Amino acid sequence: MVMLLILAPMAVGHVQEAHVKRSDVVFMGPKSGDIYDAYGATMVSWGGGAWSEDPKAVEQFGRRVQDAHDRGMRYCAGLAFRTAFAKMIDFDEERFMESVCRTLDGEPITVPWLWDHAHKGHPAYWFCTNAPGYRAYLKHQADLATLTDIEGLHIDDYNGTAGTEWRGGCFCPHCMAAFREYLKANVPAEELAELGITSPDGFDYGEWLRARGTTVDEYRKTVDWKLPLGPEFVTFQYRAAAEWVGEVRRYAEERIGHPLMLSVNSSANGPKALVIASKLTYFCGEVDHRAESLQVPDAPVFVFKLGEALGKPQVCTASGQDWAYVMAEGKPGLVRTWIAQSYAFGHQLMAPHRQWAYTQEKGTHWYESKPEDYADLYRFVRGHAELLDDYEPLAEVGVVYSNAAFRANKNQARDACYALAHANVPFRLLIAGDDWLDDRLAADDLTGLKAIVIADPLPLDAEQQTVLDAAADRLVTWPDEARLRQLAPASVSVGGAEGIMALPRAVPGDDARPVVVHLLNLNYSGDLDGVARQANVTLTLGKSLLGRAVSKATLFAPGAEPLDLPIAGAADRLRVSLPELGLWGIVALQ
Repeated sequence: MVMLLILAPMAVGHVQEAHVKRSDVVFMGPKSGDIYDAYGATMVSWGGGAWSEDPKAVEQFGRRVQDAHDRGMRYCAGLAFRTAFAKMIDFDEERFMESVCRTLDGEPITVPWLWDHAHKGHPAYWFCTNAPGYRAYLKHQADLATLTDIEGLHIDDYNGTAGTEWRGGCFCPHCMAAFREYLKANVPAEELAELGITSPDGFDYGEWLRARGTTVDEYRKTVDWKLPLGPEFVTFQYRAAAEWVGEVRRYAEERIGHPLMLSVNSSANGPKALVIASKLTYFCGEVDHRAESLQVPDAPVFVFKLGEALGKPQVCTASGQDWAYVMAEGKPGLVRTWIAQSYAFGHQLMAPHRQWAYTQEKGTHWYESKPEDYADLYRFVRGHAELLDDYEPLAEVGVVYSNAAFRANKNQARDACYALAHANVPFRLLIAGDDWLDDRLAADDLTGLKAIVIADPLPLDAEQQTVLDAAADRLVTWPDEARLRQLAPASVSVGGAEGIMALPRAVPGDDARPVVVHLLNLNYSGDLDGVARQANVTLTLGKSLLGRAVSKATLFAPGAEPLDLPIAGAADRLRVSLPELGLWGIVALQ
């Protein structure tokens, strides 16, 4: 009876909210109930599925999901598009080699970071998400992930075949056939004729490149910017990967009987990662935290701001190399800065109870922490959810992110992002999309901004350029900080201490909830494995930024009772004094 109930996916009445909250505490994979309780867990991502259709496997998966549901948590099952090579070999044992990605020379491609894995005498092949045989296996994974009621689906290594670009692929027959159809639909016949291609019918891109003398090494180095049809081929692969993810989601939703949240193992870090953005509920993947630098990292700041601009939360973990470093050097205090940073920017670092670690020497291994290392920070988040949920950044400056510019390695917007964050300039990113990214810059995006930071050159289509032209009197070409300060005088400053990042946030349209300012202490010491506490800190805010009268300021900080803070006012400024700041504090202004 249990088997019949679980194997019949259907719509059920208890489906929870299909979105990520700012105060969510997310686990990377299922854990035991006592661990959930210790951290105040609200959600599981990367939740896997049943290992097989065996009744015992199905029952175990159902119990994992039910254990989370019993605690009011949401559960996102998981599919593995790249690492489940062994199960693909078992699934299609007679013909699995027909689904392996191939280099320009026709050689099989393997997954480099699984160099220490093998199955039945075979290495970890990189299977092609354009191959019908592998697609059948991935849908089988979706079957196993929807054998009980879930709220979401997470896809690991979602870009599938597109990711073989730097490994020399993929030139398998399935990709060559699909690329022919792409050329027919997207490249004018005249352009093909200029390359000597009279018709896409029967065209094999791999054969054509080899006939021109292109080698595998040359392809790896130059595919997306130098080789003829290289940009078109890369665009085809990334679009195909995104469309396939969308198809898998639709398939899973049909089986489960209701909409599902969707995440992929990625971060909002640049053009190739953003091709999939329109299909996602949230990003959920690794962000490089550069642990070996022993500093609070800048890289997540850009990822968080880009995800924010896209309306896609970034539920993240650090890289495998980061966790290997933390494990080897024993630096839980460094990880605590990562947790605070993620929530202060409105996103989440997944609770680091057990994390994948990787080095070239050791291969895959696992970082295991104890609840006493980090659980108090997550309990603080849950205890003050009302200061996080629904909040968005206050901003007087916009920074234009041009997807076309980043595709051309013009990354000034990222540099501006880091500089403005450290200067405590309240800003937001403005998305200007292209044929890879659907979002378009609109006049409404510029509302309320005193200055708009742009790069030079800034490749935009005519429609988006017109939007910027209409705001010419507010444009600042980075790095013209003098003009920036002229247009947008400092409205946030921190005194009494260096290395404090201030992040003002408010709930749009709700003046009943306080304005909050997250204060992040960046003064981390590797010797102490902690931040140096800062005494007598002052926070000064422009009243025009706040947009309301303030009569009370309260400091909320991990491990401390709420503290009322003295306020001093001037005609256009408000100053709040803090006796001390540890790792992270939230100043609530009412």
